Amino acid sequence: MAGIDEVGRGALAGPVAAAVVAVPGASLAGRSFWIRPLQRAYPKGTPRIEIRDSKLLAPKQREEIFELIKQEPAIEWRVSFVWPKVIDRINIWQATLLAWRRCLKKLNPQPDFLFLDGQMEIPRLKIAQRAIVRGDQKIALLSLASIVAKVSRDRLMKRLEKKYPQYSLAQHKGYGTKLHFERLTKFGPSEIHRRSFQPVFENLSFKDKVYYIVSRIPSGQVMTYQQVAQRIGHPRAYRAVGNALNKNPIPFSLKRTRGKIPCHRVIRSDGQIGGFGRGRQLKKKLLQREGYQLDKI
Repeated sequence: MAGIDEVGRGALAGPVAAAVVAVPGASLAGRSFWIRPLQRAYPKGTPRIEIRDSKLLAPKQREEIFELIKQEPAIEWRVSFVWPKVIDRINIWQATLLAWRRCLKKLNPQPDFLFLDGQMEIPRLKIAQRAIVRGDQKIALLSLASIVAKVSRDRLMKRLEKKYPQYSLAQHKGYGTKLHFERLTKFGPSEIHRRSFQPVFENLSFKDKVYYIVSRIPSGQVMTYQQVAQRIGHPRAYRAVGNALNKNPIPFSLKRTRGKIPCHRVIRSDGQIGGFGRGRQLKKKLLQREGYQLDKI
């Protein structure tokens, strides 16, 4: 049997982290998989730490339990991270599902039964599963999974502070605290901030807002300069949108467009592509390759 949980879904920076914890059925039945190591670790007469949801434990308690989990041979556990660029591309719920699936893929052998915290199960999973509301407060396996995920992500955020010291990540772990908002306003978002989250998006520069909105236009679809400006919150700034896109021109080669901002998906309000000469022809070729109907232009 196994329990799977995640942390970091509501954070503004850093990855969402998932952890799966699995034990043999015999160990689960007697709960020996966590009682034995706790009894070994604490002197007689010393109160043992209760296994419960990670949010209800102090950081030191979570660390102690995590170390005990690593020492117990009956416990198998795996961790997976999904980073902000993927979160921004597929949304936080899909990123959570992806993190869960990656955890299970690392687990060998696969469990016969899976507990999840919350109301949602993993779609198209070939493992029997059950989602339980507040399960991390009721099921020991889910409590352990929440602890493993929380400690793993917290340690990662502490390491990231060395690269981004201006945000004090070790203190808030990427969540929307007063301190984090202050640093976000002062320094602007970093590459590990989630641009799809409104508080982060609002602190982007105008150019970065344009690039983010345009990068989200699906293949084969278009937006006008006015529509991009409206999405940013400045309906009359459509000329500024065009100027920003001109600073990130389309390479004059169809082979070099991967990973670039799809500027060709932004057209004029009259339905015309806009542009001149070679650049206009390249826009047409790119839209045609993506399946956009050229007779609309």
